[in-house]
Amino acid sequence: MKIYNVFFNDGGWHESMPSCIVVAENKEEAESKALEEHPLYKYADVFASEFKIDGYIIEVYDEKTYNREKNLEKLV
Repeated sequence: MKIYNVFFNDGGWHESMPSCIVVAENKEEAESKALEEHPLYKYADVFASEFKIDGYIIEVYDEKTYNREKNLEKLV
């Protein structure tokens, strides 16, 4: 899973476009999750970009998978 910044271009005058942060498998899923959270922007242009920090690898797990992986590491 990856972290995405999702932006809504509703054509209004803003200092910056409305946005939100979503965790998803891909860009399309991130855009649909963002629209579920913010239905006000369903007619806006929506686009997502992956959140990256130069020099770092960002790994995102759901809590269940993370706990399972940690328990397996303890057993080995």
